[in-house]
Amino acid sequence: MRVESRLRKTTVGVLVILTIVAHDALALDPLQPPSSYLRKDFTVEDGLPDNKVNAVVQTRNGLLWVATDRGLAMFDGERFAQVRLGSGISKETRVHSLLTTPNGDLWVGTDVGLAKIPRTVQDHFDRSLVRLYHAGAGLSDVINCLHLSRDGTLWAGTNQGLYRLDRGSLVSVIPGEVIHVIEEASNGHLLIITGQGLVEWDGSRITSDPGLAGQLRVRANEISQVLEDRHGVTWFSTAAGVARRVNGSVEMLRPYGASTAAAFRVYEDPQGTVWADTGTAFLRDDGTGLKPVAPELHARCMYSDPGGDLWVGTEGNGLVRFKDRTIRMYTTADGLPSNFTTTVLSSHDGTLWVGSYCDGLSRLDGQRFKTYNEKDGLSNTCVWSLAEDGNHDIWIGTWGGGLYRFRAGRFTQYSTPQGLAGVVALCIVAARDGSLWVATTNGLSHMQNGHLRSYTTADGLSSHWVTTVYQDRSGDIWAGTSAGIDRLRGDRFVPVQSGPQTSVVRYVMLREDSFGDLYALASENGISRIENNRVVSVNEIIRPTGMVESSEHDFWFGARNGIFRVAAAALKREASDRGSPLDYASFGRVDGMNSKVCGEGRPNIAITPDDKLWVGTVGGLAMLDLRSQPNRNRKPAVLMEEVDVGSTKRDPGAEAVLAPGAYHVELHFTAVDISSSENVRIQYRLDGVDPAWLDADSTRVAIYTYIPVGVHSFHIRASNGDGVWDRDGIVYKVTQQPYFYETGIFRVVVVMAGFLLVAGLYRLRLRQAAASLSARFDERLAERTRIARELHDTLLQGFQGVMLRLQVVDDLLPAGEAKEELERTLGCADQVIDEGRNTVHDLRESTIISNDLARALRSLAGELSGEDSATFNLVLEGAARELHPIVRDEFYRIAREALRNAFNHAQAQRIEAELTYAEHLVRLRIRDDGVGIAPTIVEEGRSGHYGLPGMRERALKIGAKFNIWSGVGTGTEIDLSVPGSIAYGKSASRSRLRLFRKKSDAKL
Repeated sequence: MRVESRLRKTTVGVLVILTIVAHDALALDPLQPPSSYLRKDFTVEDGLPDNKVNAVVQTRNGLLWVATDRGLAMFDGERFAQVRLGSGISKETRVHSLLTTPNGDLWVGTDVGLAKIPRTVQDHFDRSLVRLYHAGAGLSDVINCLHLSRDGTLWAGTNQGLYRLDRGSLVSVIPGEVIHVIEEASNGHLLIITGQGLVEWDGSRITSDPGLAGQLRVRANEISQVLEDRHGVTWFSTAAGVARRVNGSVEMLRPYGASTAAAFRVYEDPQGTVWADTGTAFLRDDGTGLKPVAPELHARCMYSDPGGDLWVGTEGNGLVRFKDRTIRMYTTADGLPSNFTTTVLSSHDGTLWVGSYCDGLSRLDGQRFKTYNEKDGLSNTCVWSLAEDGNHDIWIGTWGGGLYRFRAGRFTQYSTPQGLAGVVALCIVAARDGSLWVATTNGLSHMQNGHLRSYTTADGLSSHWVTTVYQDRSGDIWAGTSAGIDRLRGDRFVPVQSGPQTSVVRYVMLREDSFGDLYALASENGISRIENNRVVSVNEIIRPTGMVESSEHDFWFGARNGIFRVAAAALKREASDRGSPLDYASFGRVDGMNSKVCGEGRPNIAITPDDKLWVGTVGGLAMLDLRSQPNRNRKPAVLMEEVDVGSTKRDPGAEAVLAPGAYHVELHFTAVDISSSENVRIQYRLDGVDPAWLDADSTRVAIYTYIPVGVHSFHIRASNGDGVWDRDGIVYKVTQQPYFYETGIFRVVVVMAGFLLVAGLYRLRLRQAAASLSARFDERLAERTRIARELHDTLLQGFQGVMLRLQVVDDLLPAGEAKEELERTLGCADQVIDEGRNTVHDLRESTIISNDLARALRSLAGELSGEDSATFNLVLEGAARELHPIVRDEFYRIAREALRNAFNHAQAQRIEAELTYAEHLVRLRIRDDGVGIAPTIVEEGRSGHYGLPGMRERALKIGAKFNIWSGVGTGTEIDLSVPGSIAYGKSASRSRLRLFRKKSDAKL
């Protein structure tokens, strides 16, 4: 879409709105005396790129953009930051003009073309998204001025003519002329100041007024600016001064025609006030003429921001801000006897009474003060406290002279001779019963019907030094002393339980709000509230000496470091949510106070019926009109300014991505309030690093030396200039990239490698164990074979020889008892030889003939079964494999013992066996449905029987697991298993190798 088309649509859409709200826009109060405006100057010493300021404008995010001869800067109210517009543009490039469009974009006229800073990158500046438009080469590319007309057209004045932005390009409209200034008349015509003078562009042609210069008594090229204000008055800045044309008549405003009266700029603010600058003064039109505001300012541009402040860019004096004086100070120049005011009181009729430090009592009479002192009967003029009783008498507490009553113009003194506890009266309370309570440095005095009674520590007071006294709405009397707070119960004071503070707190004032909450104020630990006879801390930031509540339920505090405003709701929220920042506004020297140190008299703050706040200070009496306070309940603009990684600085962009190993990261941020930046407070927190919100210092930089790997949210929240917090703030993403060894993939790989390593070591250990067991099996088999051979070759052969000789003897013996006995002995010997031969056979060969364990078990079952015995069934899973001989024999012997028990003793109807050949194990399970075995026999065996223990021992020999489950009447199940690496011996590894080869062949 065309740029100028978008501008036109947006502009037309907001013109009506701007017209409606123009009369409500903030600007400097034109009714204030010109000398009362608060002025602040900003120069290169404050960070401004150059003291020659050509243009000023504020964008939607609150930033003030300043065009200077040495580049563009943005100002957040606290600091200036220079802006580099593009990679090919020096940050020192001269900037002539600035313009904001209704869609929020910022247009910048420079020596090298027209730059556009989109709204979307102004919060997180990214120079790569700045677009540059060129009007031509050389002088044509110098953009002197910019103007957005009512129809949405963007105009640019250059050294080589007037250009219009059309379809993304600058198109020449008036060629060959040096264009200095562009304004727009009420009829939509452009009023253009060229090198030759004033011309008017009606949209199709140029017209001029040849007689105008003569009317203004200057040459045509000596007219520097023409402005038509909202009332239809046309203003002229000329070499002779300021003139205006009203209803066709030209009026020269004095001084006009003088050598020092040359005017360069004229400006109309949103309230319609016209400002002008000449060689000698900066001027304001008050309707009767131009009145000086500041001398020799040499203004080049003027701009009124939405907050009402007026900014003036000068020829070489930097940037100047004028703002309304929020607080008016009354001093000796207004009739006060002294600038050191201690206490103030608003009486029933709205009269303001002011006590001064050793200079008497003053009463405001219109705009001047009437003062009472020694000559009027006030023998001690060190006024410290004030009060008004029900008879409208004014009571004055002094430092050293005790108490005075002012009635009908006469002073009556009450001091220690009359029974007052002390001569220093720090606080006075007129009770509702007509009595008077007076806090002194030597006790608390109660005056009733002209009689004084004093309370001391003997009456329960925590200290004789009583700093304040107060009567709440229920009539109870409270006293604050140098050692705590006490409450009158009957005729004695009882202490209020103190808070957790480690030292004694001296409370200087007690005050109750309209909601019934009683507050205790102390300059040491701030604001506390009394709840259930206990002092509870509310806020320690504000440390006030006085308090008053407005009709809007705002609490106003006078303190040693200024005047503070806190909404009642905010103070209640502070007590319940201590983690949330307190909304409060502060006022000090920047708001017009001569000194921000408030007096410590009682009270030192008051509100008169006309809604004016009065505060006694050491620099005079401060007055703040509560009705004129603007409601700036707006969110502060919180911005990221820069990200520094090590020594590398970068634009913040939408997020920060940190390379692996970033060890020093600085996150620069700000909160924008160009009018009241001193009241802006900022907190930040980086998730995963900061455990709580941190208060930002004046540098507004968060420094981190270590950020964990991952994506983190950097939270920033701030208060606006009125102290109202945006508790949501902004979130800026910070991503710390990991080294490869810190990635999840690397961790998975390490875990998998570790798992494989452990598995490999485990398998290696199994192989080593199997090889060791196999070697032991081979040794045992060789030993058995050797023993069998030795038995056969020696013992059995020897027995056989003996038998032959005994047989010869038998043949020689006659029949008879000896022969029969010998023959029986020979029979036993034959049996022994047979058993020995069988034992040799068992040692020398396997128990079973073949390696088929399943067939051997079936054969064994056939031998053990009879006609009425149980049925036997064998299930074979997996292909039969060759087992190690010892494993096979032990399996068979254990099975033989189990089957013998099942057939002979279990009384079973059915016996089942399950033989499993698997890659990782060989398993044999035998179960029956017989009478079962008692649990004690299963665990311990039967005395004198070795069947079960023998089975367990055989299993243990070959590294097998042996389990038996049985119970009376539930049958018996035996489970025998041995790892494949042991059962198969070397054949197992060979089979796995063959399997691997088969798989590889299949893949191929």
